[in-house]
Amino acid sequence: MKQLHKTTQKEKALLVVVYEQKEPWSKEALATEFENLVTSTGIEVSNLVFVKLSLPNPQFYIGKGKVAELSELVAREKVSVVIFDNNLNFTQQRNLEEALNAKTIDRTQLILDIFAKHAQTQEGILQVELAQHEYLLPRLRGKGIMLSRLGGGIGTRGPGEKKLEVDRRRILDRISKLKKDLKLVRQHRSTMRKKRQKEGIATCSLVGYTNAGKTTLFNNLCQSSQTTSLALFTTLDTVTRSISLEANFKVVLSDTVGFIYKLPLNLIEAFKATLEELHYADVLLHVIDASSKDILQIKKPVDLILKELGLDEKSIILVFNKIDKISKEQEVVLGNKYPEAIFISAENNIGLDILREEIYKNIFKDTVEAVVRVPFERMDMVQYFHKNCQVIKNIYQESEVVYWIRTKKDKLDYLKRQGLKVREV
Repeated sequence: MKQLHKTTQKEKALLVVVYEQKEPWSKEALATEFENLVTSTGIEVSNLVFVKLSLPNPQFYIGKGKVAELSELVAREKVSVVIFDNNLNFTQQRNLEEALNAKTIDRTQLILDIFAKHAQTQEGILQVELAQHEYLLPRLRGKGIMLSRLGGGIGTRGPGEKKLEVDRRRILDRISKLKKDLKLVRQHRSTMRKKRQKEGIATCSLVGYTNAGKTTLFNNLCQSSQTTSLALFTTLDTVTRSISLEANFKVVLSDTVGFIYKLPLNLIEAFKATLEELHYADVLLHVIDASSKDILQIKKPVDLILKELGLDEKSIILVFNKIDKISKEQEVVLGNKYPEAIFISAENNIGLDILREEIYKNIFKDTVEAVVRVPFERMDMVQYFHKNCQVIKNIYQESEVVYWIRTKKDKLDYLKRQGLKVREV
């Protein structure tokens, strides 16, 4: 399997947080998240500078006076890279690099670098490379520091030195090839999904802000051993496993890529093959880090992305994880604010039984109760009941077994087509 080029050189970075007037996040929250993003790449943070901005400057994004200040800092602290917590266009990025005499990257390039670091499967590598090439394409003009990076470091993972050799046409060809390859991945996913749907297997997907503990929860529910880490975006590839709920009812659970504030739209587009799985889930588990200092600010971006993907009408269970890291008083306050939520600690196996019950209830939320008469010669249907229905009770009679079940309408229609006598109650 092709591996993305990954750099090992330790770099020293100057971070720039541009704080606009309508920014909903506090300066402290922005700085903490941005610093976590940068340090997860192995970069050493030299300094962090806030820049208050009312209107972006078309030449530098920030004002010329602030550019001069940053230039002095770069020279004094001998930093090798300046990272902006905002997206820059080609002209702004080129002008900043020339003015600061240092490599300059923006938020999208930083996140792409983190994604490249964690991409392991063929699908993940394809998705990251597609996003990287689509980011690079409009920047293929002129020369300068940005297009002459031979030393590696942050912002150079992925296609690597090939960037310096390819022209626009070759990048477009590569993008076309990547999209075709991802189409094949989607077709394979679709085949697997149709098989599950044909067998009537219910599905559930984990969503949430990056580092909310989704993979730890996935491992504990599925008795799996997916890699977990405090680093951001450890999970990029959708992983599915089977879990048992009430009455040994089986559900397929999926772990997906974490979301983040200001997640670039082209990344969402590139990861459609992964996120597509969410559209077919019966239930979504929105996992939130209960110990976060600003719950609302990490909940909003996920809600917004779910809405953009057309998933906000789905059955969603709000799950507050890491309750072992907060006080009982804080848990009570959260419980009063979000009475519909489930409170758990995935790491310490607290509240997982309650969560399983809630998943079970949600899967059977829009269901009907029915009595089904099964002749002895059709006992092959019993396995279908236990796979797709909630079996309430059954009674053996002289020539048949009578089952009281709860299931969805389409499952009852299937039973009728099998010639069984079905009566809704």
